Amino acid sequence: MSNEDQRQQHYVVPAYESTDHNHAFITIADVVRDHQHGIPGTTGPAIYSGNSHFHTICLLTTSEPKCGPIHWHVADAVTGPAIEVGGGEHTHQFCGETSISLGHAHKFNSMTDTTPNQEKKEHNPKDCKCKDD
Repeated sequence: MSNEDQRQQHYVVPAYESTDHNHAFITIADVVRDHQHGIPGTTGPAIYSGNSHFHTICLLTTSEPKCGPIHWHVADAVTGPAIEVGGGEHTHQFCGETSISLGHAHKFNSMTDTTPNQEKKEHNPKDCKCKDD
């Protein structure tokens, strides 16, 4: 699934963004041309929509010095909605494909770490800088 397809699958006009939590993640891209890259990072803030929320991810892979020239890849992704995992915590699935570097790209598919569920607070436009202000 392309990054654009993924965005459109999960994108709904957000009610509002909240900095109440984000998630760390660490995963490994698939093997292409006899090498792979690590993908560590942290999601953006929670973007509430409907009965759940999602997060944006902008990532930079680790470098790969073992196979040819040292290089990196970047990618943008959007997580899926929150997945309850018990104990008052949740996680998110995310996947995508990196940019092309040295003639190739890598795919990734993973889960964020868990984060405690946050009580959804009623949105008060006076509490933030909304685009309509």
